[in-house]
Amino acid sequence: MLKKIIFGIVAALLAIGGYTGYKLVKQSNNYDNQLQEVVEVVDGDTIKIKDNIRVRLLGIDSPEKGECYYEESREFLKEFLEGKTVNLEKDISGKDDYGRPLRYVILPSDDPEQDNILINDYIVRQGYAQAVSSPPDNRYRDLLSSAQDEAIRENRGLWKECEEYIREYEELREKNYEPTDPDCIIKGNISEKGYGKTYLIPGCDNYDRVKIDFRKGEQYFCTEKEAEAVGFRKATNCP
Repeated sequence: MLKKIIFGIVAALLAIGGYTGYKLVKQSNNYDNQLQEVVEVVDGDTIKIKDNIRVRLLGIDSPEKGECYYEESREFLKEFLEGKTVNLEKDISGKDDYGRPLRYVILPSDDPEQDNILINDYIVRQGYAQAVSSPPDNRYRDLLSSAQDEAIRENRGLWKECEEYIREYEELREKNYEPTDPDCIIKGNISEKGYGKTYLIPGCDNYDRVKIDFRKGEQYFCTEKEAEAVGFRKATNCP
């Protein structure tokens, strides 16, 4: 008798779960790790997929409407991506402040021996958008930073045509951010010369000369363990 009662309760729960589960599936938008058609390119860092969902490309920022290189950025992404099928890859954050999914957009190659294209990296590398630091979404931070360095070095796109971007970049590059917590003064530096991510403690030879730029993903740490936990290693010129 007890078994019949238990089975009856389980069956009832499964029936309810099946109904509510169906509603949840119907109402959810599971667009990750599935090929999605880009039905429209809104601008240089925003696309639309099915159900009129706007997806914001993560880790980059293209010119806004009315700004220098807006049309060029939008048209480049439109010609390259509109009507194509892509994969969407999530980092830590799900959505931005406007409710748009934040994703890396990957264009699969038709040739199995050729690399897929990370669109976020590609358009920054070609000079149609700039890389922006967006913690905690740091999966491709170093790649996007190097892509922007290449675009600037090769004088591509907006880095050739838009004086305001060049001027802002130079100003930010010279800026030295101070620690927000006086007890957290270990400097997490990202080298532009191929040395990777290193941290410096007071007493390191060039500690005072190293500037911290939050825009590049550099940061301060409270302990060496914190720095090492996110991929920074101790600089070789430290005691």
